[in-house]
Amino acid sequence: MENIVLTLAASMAAGWLFYKMKVPGGILVGGIIGTTILSLITGRAEMPYLARLTAQIIAGAFIGTTVEREDIRKLRTLYKPFGIVIASLLILNIATGTIIWKISGLDYLTALLCCIPGGMSDTPLIAAELGADMTSVVILQFVRMVVGVGVFPAVILHLTKDEDELYAKEEKKRETQAAPADGKKKSDGSMLLTVGALCFAAVCGLIGRKLGVPSGALIFSMLGTLALKLFGLPIRFPKWIKRAAQILSGAYIGCSVGMDTLIKLPTLIIPAILIVSIYMANAFITGRILAATCGVTKREGMLMVTPAGASDMALISSDIGVNSPNLIVLQVLRMVTAIGVFPNLDLFLVHLIE
Repeated sequence: MENIVLTLAASMAAGWLFYKMKVPGGILVGGIIGTTILSLITGRAEMPYLARLTAQIIAGAFIGTTVEREDIRKLRTLYKPFGIVIASLLILNIATGTIIWKISGLDYLTALLCCIPGGMSDTPLIAAELGADMTSVVILQFVRMVVGVGVFPAVILHLTKDEDELYAKEEKKRETQAAPADGKKKSDGSMLLTVGALCFAAVCGLIGRKLGVPSGALIFSMLGTLALKLFGLPIRFPKWIKRAAQILSGAYIGCSVGMDTLIKLPTLIIPAILIVSIYMANAFITGRILAATCGVTKREGMLMVTPAGASDMALISSDIGVNSPNLIVLQVLRMVTAIGVFPNLDLFLVHLIE
């Protein structure tokens, strides 16, 4: 218990520091860095899976409260951007994996699995089942996830500064709609409604996890709060709830880095740089294609192709002004496809070549 408290303290302190430094997604990024430092220096970083599960439930619940009826009607148009996103990521998975196979000592299947754009916790297990090098997959998947969460949003924000005014107007509009009509503070009834909605989201999230649905906790908690909102309940969560989820998620991710990771990291530096560079270029190019063909902003288009976790993107995207259910739905679909389809296609390609 002492180690868990210490880990939370490290995540919270570093998250607060990065937040004050105005780093995009600073609480989550700082939480990862603070916990990683604690893990490497003391080896005492510890965080149960319950922390990650809680973060996923809160992230899903938070998303559900931002969705309006108009947004739901727009979801039927997602087949086009989904096709573009998946096609680009599959091509990159095969191309990047093949290059890494040629320039490194990794076998072809391991190289391909290292480049799968999603499933930090699931892909290593699949790698072990298929007979690939699980350690290499864990390290390179971790690099992809951390850079996707900690670097990509900041770069995307910088590249789309011309859209800042647009997102500032949207945020002001949301705040105006959320403000009580009489200008009074929220009543105790509103607080009870918030607590009740969170409890309902938790039950839905646990059902999703129990059913074994990929990202089930995130998806079902989102559907739960969305259902409550569509029934007419005025649910809106305070920002501190999302920040608490970011601290938990950052602490859980940071705990997965140990000295064994650092020992093997030098041999995987070139593959790691290659994966990050290619996926960054893809976010820029495919993001602009999505903006030009699918009616989204450049910022939202680039975030759609960012290979980070769905729940992490849900927590970070709103920090940089993007409150889009389309973005989160696409991120979930990307991750499910990456976990459920890409490994089988990679294995087929390996057997084809061999």
